[in-house]
Amino acid sequence: MFKNKNRIYAILLAVTLSGSMISGGCSIARANPQNEVLKITLLKVGKADAIALLTKGKAMVIDAGEEEDGEELVTFLSQQGITRVDTLIITHYDQDHVGGADTLIEEMEVGQVVLPAYEGIHSEYADFMRALEEKKITPVKLNEKVEFEFGDAEILVEPPLSYDAGNAEEIDNNFSLITTVTYGDNKLIFTGDAEKQRIREWLENTKTDSCDFLKMPHHGVYNKALGELLDAVEPEYAAICSSHKNPAEVKTLELLKQKNVSVMETKDGDVTVISDGKKLEIHQEREK
Repeated sequence: MFKNKNRIYAILLAVTLSGSMISGGCSIARANPQNEVLKITLLKVGKADAIALLTKGKAMVIDAGEEEDGEELVTFLSQQGITRVDTLIITHYDQDHVGGADTLIEEMEVGQVVLPAYEGIHSEYADFMRALEEKKITPVKLNEKVEFEFGDAEILVEPPLSYDAGNAEEIDNNFSLITTVTYGDNKLIFTGDAEKQRIREWLENTKTDSCDFLKMPHHGVYNKALGELLDAVEPEYAAICSSHKNPAEVKTLELLKQKNVSVMETKDGDVTVISDGKKLEIHQEREK
């Protein structure tokens, strides 16, 4: 159920991680009375977004990769003991974000589905819509921001001000939903494939403050608004959904280094982010 509130908090599932970790905190102290931990995994699925958030046996997914990534996402969730996805958010309808969503819908129980309010043009979108219809799931197509609870978490999802179409194939990156998750002292922002226009619109129309973690937009492709975004939200850590064939652009990595942001790319392995409400730990199982 969606609710209107002024702040967003997130409490997510405790996990144990092996290997080296990076820890960081934030400035605003908030309580974590149940001592829960947030776990977010950005899956290594090439130049595509497939992101799973877990809390107290519940699951939320932001994007589902390409068509062939759907099974990998389902397998990952099943390995975590997940049988139901409480919320699925598709940021926009590029094949590398919506492609595996039909498989997720077909193979797992899915609760609410949150989408941008425009029509996709690719076959993967049509397959996804067909899967929703067959499962009798009515998606929420956003024309205005929504806030809702996810376990003990609260999530904010913000659409663009307008879906004034033009050529959707060329500009639908700028239709990307932007999702903010906050728990205790930690805030995490997920930007889909937002490009310069969408980033600047979001900065102009959203009350932004510093965050701990930023899922970089558009697979690390550089644009001139990235510096403005980093200055506004001041992340300590960032992750880029990329592949060895399509790594982040050098200018983007140089900018992150200049802004003292620690960054990982999924081309090197799954990226797992954990918040206990006071600090973040970031872990990556790198390929040998």
